[in-house]
Amino acid sequence: MPTTVSRPRLRRGVVPAAFALSLVLLCICTAAGLTGTFFFPLFSLWADCLLFCLTLAAVRRAGVRFELFHGAVLVAVYLLVAICFNLQVNSRSFIYVWDYSNYTLLQYQAEAAFQGGALAGLWHLVSTFTEDYTSFICLFTEFPFCLSAHTGDSYVLSQLISIFPTLLVALGGVVVKVGQLLPVRNDKGFFLIGLSTAASFPLLRMAASLGQPDWFGLIFALIILLLTIDFRFDAGEPGRCVGLFFATAALVLTRRWYLYFIVSYYLVYAVTVAGSTILLIGRGRGGQAVDRIRRLITFGAGSLAAILVLFWPIVRKILSYSYESHYAAYNVGGLGLELFSQAFRLGPFYLPLVIAGVVWAFLRGKGTAALQALAVLALSLVLFTRVQNMGSHQSLLLMPGYFTLMLMGVAALADTLDRLRYLKLGYWLAALAFSLSARLSPLTTIALPDFLFDYITAGAVQEFIRLDNMIYDRTDMDQVRALARWIDQNCAGGEFAYMIPHSMTYCPDTFKNVDLPSQPLEDKLSFGFGILGTHAFPTDLFEAKYVITADPFPWCYEVSSVAQKLNDQFLALKDTYFTYETSFDMGNGTVFTVWRRTVPATRAEANAYLAAFSAEDAQFPELYSQVINDWCNQKGL
Repeated sequence: MPTTVSRPRLRRGVVPAAFALSLVLLCICTAAGLTGTFFFPLFSLWADCLLFCLTLAAVRRAGVRFELFHGAVLVAVYLLVAICFNLQVNSRSFIYVWDYSNYTLLQYQAEAAFQGGALAGLWHLVSTFTEDYTSFICLFTEFPFCLSAHTGDSYVLSQLISIFPTLLVALGGVVVKVGQLLPVRNDKGFFLIGLSTAASFPLLRMAASLGQPDWFGLIFALIILLLTIDFRFDAGEPGRCVGLFFATAALVLTRRWYLYFIVSYYLVYAVTVAGSTILLIGRGRGGQAVDRIRRLITFGAGSLAAILVLFWPIVRKILSYSYESHYAAYNVGGLGLELFSQAFRLGPFYLPLVIAGVVWAFLRGKGTAALQALAVLALSLVLFTRVQNMGSHQSLLLMPGYFTLMLMGVAALADTLDRLRYLKLGYWLAALAFSLSARLSPLTTIALPDFLFDYITAGAVQEFIRLDNMIYDRTDMDQVRALARWIDQNCAGGEFAYMIPHSMTYCPDTFKNVDLPSQPLEDKLSFGFGILGTHAFPTDLFEAKYVITADPFPWCYEVSSVAQKLNDQFLALKDTYFTYETSFDMGNGTVFTVWRRTVPATRAEANAYLAAFSAEDAQFPELYSQVINDWCNQKGL
């Protein structure tokens, strides 16, 4: 008689019970003092495993089943991207400044908080949830990071363990789901080409390679996409609704600007469900239509109420703070420039895929799905550019829409592979090679392989490329360390220096973070000042033992640099209050000069700066006149 072999299956509830038991054991061991400093890494490992399993559960809830072939492709793509990512990070010489150092420093702070005990550490994580940069991601990045050298590069590479596997599983689920939606005939070819092409998209990895782990939020954005792309509330499915709620809540905690995706996606989704419901009424299925709308309203209203209750401090800050005016320095061209920039970010291989995907979807009778993705992209762009233009990390909120349209283009490629096979396979392989070798730098608009930069001779972009080279692969590391060492040696306890340049090329962070995790200048070099509407006037300038300038003044990427105005005013007053101390040649045309204060700050000096910033003060008195006058009053001036 023939025999059948069935795969062993875990009983329902075994996995949740295992996670609950492991958490209880971890808490018991902590209370008994057995885990000590290992609580945070172990808790992080537990959170990573839980998120991975929940992502798999969301994939299954969406009707996607991974088979051996899918698993093999997932592993192969992971290794390919991880190897290229690792080689790229280790081949450059990059100093993490500004936003690129924020999460590494947040990780240090979280580790320090957990040194005071598990409860102190957990409270630290929760207490940051109302801030612009929360420590939510730190919970998931601690386990691999704790085993590293704690440098900026090691924080970047730790994401390959803590974030990328789960993100790749969610992306794999989306690939299969889009293939089911179309439907795709060559499903294996589609999955191989689609997953590898999407995972190698430079914009997906760009922010992560620079120390901004914002792609973590894409895990939750893709879960939302998975659970809604073909769901129309024809059944209750409480498990799906719970997953949607928690994915949305986690996305809010990841980065606040993901709210633009949340609002845009759910608005377009609600319109889509309403439209399909109207069609049901036209077909005489009014009862089903009423049930569908009732479930949609119940879920939407309940989720909104819960979000308001749970995140009221965040919501209150968003409603009370004028981001549009305070972030105006980042609005450098509005919607028109943003459309142009996004076309460049898609690049020569992905933009054709997006266009082909829209056409293919309409040809296959799935134009509604394409229109839905386009509507989400359009609405997200319009809403976001009312405040500012996007950087590479903020462009991540467009990735679910980009992925959907790209995969539709890949479907066109896979299902017509019998025609012009070698040309299409060549296109795919060229896209992989081009994308995986692209330079992922702070100034990247269009991601190009490194070797191509040597052949770009256009005068209009030569200076831009020079600055990009200076930032991405620094040749002045020894000079930066020399100036940092001088500041450390010449500022005793309680003394500090103030550096006026605040640009991507040179700023206080350049010298404070050059040798992370060592931070000898943490209390000896003040935070910079350079963004209109965001940074308050630096009264540290009045109290610093040394003030440091640079000639020529480093290029700044804001349209209107208040740092340049501060520099000009300082040079006009320096002979009265300062004397020359020393200078440092950085070896690339920039010379830093150190000035030592010889005359204590006066009211006349403060008034001179206040007059110089009269236009800025008219816009933001709370950042200029109020700050300067408060300081003068405290000092009896």
